[in-house]
Amino acid sequence: MRIENSRYLFLACAGMIASGNDGYDHTDAEISNLASRINSAGFPEEVKAWFSQARTGQVAVNPYWPRGSALAMACPFVGDNYQFERDGFLSFWQGVGSPDPMGLDRFKDWISHFGTYLQLLGEHPAAPAFWSEYAHIVAMRSGQWSSAVRETDSAAQAFFGAEAPELVFWPNLFFPCIADFVRIGNRITVIACEPDAETMLHEALHTAVARCRREITDFASRYGVSAFADQGKMLELGYMADRSAASAAHAIEETFVRALSTVLSGGGEERLRFHASCGFTVVPEIGRQVRQMEPVLETLGQLVQYVLAERCFS
Repeated sequence: MRIENSRYLFLACAGMIASGNDGYDHTDAEISNLASRINSAGFPEEVKAWFSQARTGQVAVNPYWPRGSALAMACPFVGDNYQFERDGFLSFWQGVGSPDPMGLDRFKDWISHFGTYLQLLGEHPAAPAFWSEYAHIVAMRSGQWSSAVRETDSAAQAFFGAEAPELVFWPNLFFPCIADFVRIGNRITVIACEPDAETMLHEALHTAVARCRREITDFASRYGVSAFADQGKMLELGYMADRSAASAAHAIEETFVRALSTVLSGGGEERLRFHASCGFTVVPEIGRQVRQMEPVLETLGQLVQYVLAERCFS
């Protein structure tokens, strides 16, 4: 696993901060100080107005869902000179299964201008000094991440084998409660505050569990989500956009991924119970099944089918 610091991701976060997103860790003195100065730097009003549209207000615990994640996940699709590969990003985004609560057409119209407003931020006189300061903070903290890098590489190799993806970590020190991933070819870019093994595996395992989406969606169409998760909490936290089978399947996939990533990263019963307390009620049960069956990529489908069959009668 490699660690890369993305200037485009930094600028996207700066845009959200300048437009009023104060979700950064206020107890982190370095980040809080930097964010405060970004907020008062006098970035153009049109830039702040565009980034302010990331706030949908649809989910109480994260009013920036899902557009805040969309901005982060769009960054790997930005090339030289701020050229945004809109179609490539939209193809990936729709495959993730996080429908925009404002409507797909409005989302497309909004995100299409990402490269333009990222460039306006990047060319502002204050931006280079802010980026240099942020890069220094990341460099100073990256030495603490070597153990997590080794653990992630070992666990990923054990599960994926010859099909292990290229894992790349992009630190997002501004928003520690959010973790996202982007897959382009065999490269999976994980965007999070720190590269702990569970988070890194979690994002990589989404691509593995997605191979079983047909079976999971069929189950969701017949039985809904209640055999796996608390529907109320899924709606509240944004893991379900509505009560459709597609949204239920999204929450069920998340339940499998949480169980797998916890066990494969060495997490114990306490960690499994934590996920259950978040509304993913059967994570402990699936986790115990993971320990018993010890699935790898080639046999993951057997685990999923077994658990789906068991939950039919719950």
